[in-house]
Amino acid sequence: MEFHGFGHVCLVVSDYDACVQFYEKVMHHLGMRPYIIGHPIFCGWFADEYMFVISHSAPADDRFSQWRVGLHHLSFRATSREEVDSFAAMLKEIGARIIHPPELGPFWPGYYSILCEDPDGTRIEMNYIPKEGWDAVAAASKKISDRAGE
Repeated sequence: MEFHGFGHVCLVVSDYDACVQFYEKVMHHLGMRPYIIGHPIFCGWFADEYMFVISHSAPADDRFSQWRVGLHHLSFRATSREEVDSFAAMLKEIGARIIHPPELGPFWPGYYSILCEDPDGTRIEMNYIPKEGWDAVAAASKKISDRAGE
């Protein structure tokens, strides 16, 4: 079977109203359109076959729940450094908390990203990885695969 992408991402938030306002601006900037609004528990945006949803978190006295606030970070893919810079300008315009401005990172050759926080403190990244970065990812994967075959 071939990987065909993710069906959707659902981010659970505690400050629902503030996050709806934040993500409405972010998703609009990314070219995503709302497909459900005004629902008391969740709202969502889409572009092509990609969907992004935010939902209320569970009450404080709840035990296990898939609706807990939590995620290490969410990263959006850019197709150029200019898209990362444009995203950064929009984040600055809406007053988002910027953790680091657009910069080259140590992860892969040419890795360029910005990192911010949404109103709940969830970290949101946008990154661009050029061909040489993807070539390095593929080489690292091949090395692991080759070792496993030993």
